[in-house]
Amino acid sequence: MRLEGKVAVITGGAAGIGFAYARRFLAEGARVVVADIVDPTPTVDKLDPAGRALGVRTDVSDASSVHAMVEATLARFGRIDVLVNNAAVFATLSPRRFDEIPEAEWDRVMAVNVKGVWNCARAVVPAMHAQGGGRIVNVASAIVAASSGPTASRSTRWRRGSS
Repeated sequence: MRLEGKVAVITGGAAGIGFAYARRFLAEGARVVVADIVDPTPTVDKLDPAGRALGVRTDVSDASSVHAMVEATLARFGRIDVLVNNAAVFATLSPRRFDEIPEAEWDRVMAVNVKGVWNCARAVVPAMHAQGGGRIVNVASAIVAASSGPTASRSTRWRRGSS
């Protein structure tokens, strides 16, 4: 149990790879906070009926929601040793050309995938600093590298006539 006594916050932890991260941190002895925009209660019940996990509904794009999650974590466990910035908008997106992305969709992706990482890191750093340190893990995906056409990440290589 390499993480005995440690507390890990997993954003986007209610499903998918976030759930796998939470399960592994628990298996290694950590106490875990599942922070997700969907109700994390069923996930926490499935992961750990012994009470080593806490679910906090959190919108990472909203600084006040993130601060409330940090406060709940500190109230329950007294510390934050690890933040896994895993929350992201991706699975609900439809593949489309870069120039066809609606502005509202772009804004939501940026708010969650970029600003959310910043909000969470900014919120946990004071607690980590006060306890002498901590770790922040930012999760990213390379799936866009497998796409074709003028997507946001590949737009600099896109030429007229290619798709």
